[in-house]
Amino acid sequence: SKSVYNDEKVKNHFGLKAWICVSEPYDILRITKELLQEIGLTVDNNLNQLQVKLKESLKGKKFLIVLDDVWNDDYKEWDDLRNLFVQGDVGSKIIVTTRKESVALMMGSGAINVGTLSSEVSWALFKRHSFENRDPEEYSEFQEVGKQIAYN
Repeated sequence: SKSVYNDEKVKNHFGLKAWICVSEPYDILRITKELLQEIGLTVDNNLNQLQVKLKESLKGKKFLIVLDDVWNDDYKEWDDLRNLFVQGDVGSKIIVTTRKESVALMMGSGAINVGTLSSEVSWALFKRHSFENRDPEEYSEFQEVGKQIAYN
C-alpha cells in the first residue's frame, strides 16, 4: 500500500497526503501532531490549537490520509478525529487499515478484507526484511526458524 501511496499519479491527484501509523495506545495528540508534520506544518502541545490548525489546513483541499494499524474501536474517539477531516474538498479520501473487525465495522463504510498471505509470500517478505542485503543461503541455520515464523 505504501507503493500506491507514493505513486506519482497519487501525488498529483491529492493536494495533501499523510500516512500515520496509529497503533496502540491511541493518542489523539500524537496523531494530530504527526498529521500536521506530514503536511509540512509546525506543531506545539496544545491539542485544541493543533486541531484548529489541522482543520484549517485541510479546509477546501483534496487530501489523502492513511491511518495505518488502527486498533481503537471507541466510536467517540474516532468521531473526534473524523470531524477534523469533514471540510476537505470533494474527492478527499481517508483510508484506515486494521486487523480488528470491530474497527472496520465502526468506520461505517466499505471494508475490504485482504485475507492472509500465502506461506510463500510470507516467507519471501520475512526473508527480505530479516536478511536485508545478505544472502539467506549463508544463514541456513536460521532459515528453518524463519520459515516457522513466516508460516505461522
